[in-house]
Amino acid sequence: MKNWVHSWRDLPLLLNVWNSVLRAEIKSTKPFIRTSEFLWQEGHTAHSSEQEAENEVMQILSLYKRLLEELLAIPALNGKKSEKEKFVGALYTTTLESMMPDGRALQMATSHQLGQNFSKPFEIRFLGEDGEMHFVWHTSWGISWRTIGALIMVHGDDKGLVIPPRVAPTQVIIVPILFSESIRGNDVLSKCNQIQSDLHSAGIRVSIDLRENYTPGWKFNEWELKGIPLRMEVGPRDLSKNSVVLVRRDTGKKEAVPMENLSQIVKDQLAKIQDSLWEKANELLKTKTRDASTFQELSDILEKQGGFVRSFWCGSRDCEDKIKDKTGGDIRVIPFEQPLDLSSKKCIFCNSQAKFLVYFAKAY
Repeated sequence: MKNWVHSWRDLPLLLNVWNSVLRAEIKSTKPFIRTSEFLWQEGHTAHSSEQEAENEVMQILSLYKRLLEELLAIPALNGKKSEKEKFVGALYTTTLESMMPDGRALQMATSHQLGQNFSKPFEIRFLGEDGEMHFVWHTSWGISWRTIGALIMVHGDDKGLVIPPRVAPTQVIIVPILFSESIRGNDVLSKCNQIQSDLHSAGIRVSIDLRENYTPGWKFNEWELKGIPLRMEVGPRDLSKNSVVLVRRDTGKKEAVPMENLSQIVKDQLAKIQDSLWEKANELLKTKTRDASTFQELSDILEKQGGFVRSFWCGSRDCEDKIKDKTGGDIRVIPFEQPLDLSSKKCIFCNSQAKFLVYFAKAY
């Protein structure tokens, strides 16, 4: 950046990177969640003013939240990290925290305001419009493939993956039901091809399973394992009724629907699946978020039930460390939206005047 930034005209400098990272992982590894090598998308930006950097931090956090909630159907709490948990060298760190079915929290994405803590030692300066030299204001942000791990845990079941339709590479799999004695096999395949073409033209990501060496039942199981949102079965009986059978991956519900206006019916079903996954995940977050008014209550919830525990904190690093030592839980997020009046609130640990409403949890 030092070689690229000379004048205010060179700013903002916005670098977006898709790469893999290797690190010496000292904790126990878990696929997607914590590995010595992981894939992520990260950004590094330089700005001419503090306010412009602030706007970048919040814009990226908002985009990440939309990705998680609107596409992956995973609700996330947003706010700041404590001084203890913030990115080293940052003025502050903003975060998105989600809840997994086992009651553990997962940090989904972060966006950092780095201030001038890096530009000064690296002497990244620019000539401003005022004719003076200034240090740039930095931000950085990132999201990794742990979001895939979260998707598996939040939506998956004992049959395998359940992929939200908006991000599923294949939204609909068509499985022809063919019988060796059927003289209508060609008719079935012809109809499947026609349906595929129609759905594709309607913007639906669709494939046909034409493998001859597997039974329909075997195919059903495999596509359930892979989490395809919607399965379509087409056989001779369906042709005679001018209908197809749709099977939802999330609920297993099987329904015969008419071929007339099939593209719209499929779109409606995919939208229902997306909404259903969101509602289920949102309900998980609600049921696993509890309030605690005493330290004993906080400790019991984290030990026996897990989930997020909403309570108050004085802002002391000493209290934060002791809570972590005694419960194994830490402050996952300090919500942006705080109560207007904290005068009557006490710290969950030391009982002194509270400064923040926070969410505690054990985490991956």
